[in-house]
Amino acid sequence: MPKVKVPSHVFKALSFVRDSGLVNMADINGVKNLVPLEVSMWIERNNTKYREGFFYGFEAEEDI
Repeated sequence: MPKVKVPSHVFKALSFVRDSGLVNMADINGVKNLVPLEVSMWIERNNTKYREGFFYGFEAEEDI
């Protein structure tokens, strides 16, 4: 399965959290506590997409 495409600001925030090692990316509430509110709301609205990205990886959508 290909990587999950997400908005670039979401990708940047999730990459920062992943690289920091502060929480396990499976800990959705922990991730949401470390990202900006807008990204936390994106995770809430796109929970399935987040979980797929957790398993298959994320990539940033091209900015238009």
